[in-house]
Amino acid sequence: MTYLGASLCCVGALAGLSSQKTSRLGNTLGMIGVSSGIVATLGLMDITPELAIQIAACMTGGGALGLAIAKKIEITDLPQLVAAFHSLVGMAAVLTCFATYIHDFPTFATDPAAMTVKTALFLGTFIGGVTFSGSLVAYGKLQGVLNSAPLLLPGRHALNSALMLGTVGAGAYYLMDPSQMAGLTSLGATAALSTVMGVTLTAAIGGADMPVVITVLNSYSGWALCAEGFMLNNN
Repeated sequence: MTYLGASLCCVGALAGLSSQKTSRLGNTLGMIGVSSGIVATLGLMDITPELAIQIAACMTGGGALGLAIAKKIEITDLPQLVAAFHSLVGMAAVLTCFATYIHDFPTFATDPAAMTVKTALFLGTFIGGVTFSGSLVAYGKLQGVLNSAPLLLPGRHALNSALMLGTVGAGAYYLMDPSQMAGLTSLGATAALSTVMGVTLTAAIGGADMPVVITVLNSYSGWALCAEGFMLNNN
């Protein structure tokens, strides 16, 4: 029931954020929904007091840091702030995929859902890498750290195609070879290739269109989190 309430709050948040007049309500519903989902998930887990303290410390520290940063940001700089925070979401997705692969590897030989979990790990790594680097480029262009003009590299379409083919090849090798070293190597290659792809794709877009790019990257991070929800059996 808590999951249902959290889901409804998140849906309501999306509706609220579609209008400036209801954006405050949308933010409130989003915070309630996410917080409720976290509490429900932790309540279903058999965690030790030591682990609970670690989780609480990380959440408190992260929340305090985010609040301190947000209070110093002018309203006109919100797009840059969102882009910077999205890069952290992408990084977290990649690191979580690696950690989950190492943790769950001993069960892959006997788990009938192992292929589904491995596929979710691969997709989470790929999407997370694109989100991480793409968000950093968007932040740089909006903040004026990088040139806002589109970076139109010669043969960029061929380069992006090669990066995509390399990612597909790494994914195929990752799914076919059952060894742990092969899996970690393939995930590492996927993370590297997708990170480069995030740069090449985002850098080719002008600074004026970065808010749209941030919205797209936000949707990418959402898909990465969906993949991680399945691989963590939190579906």
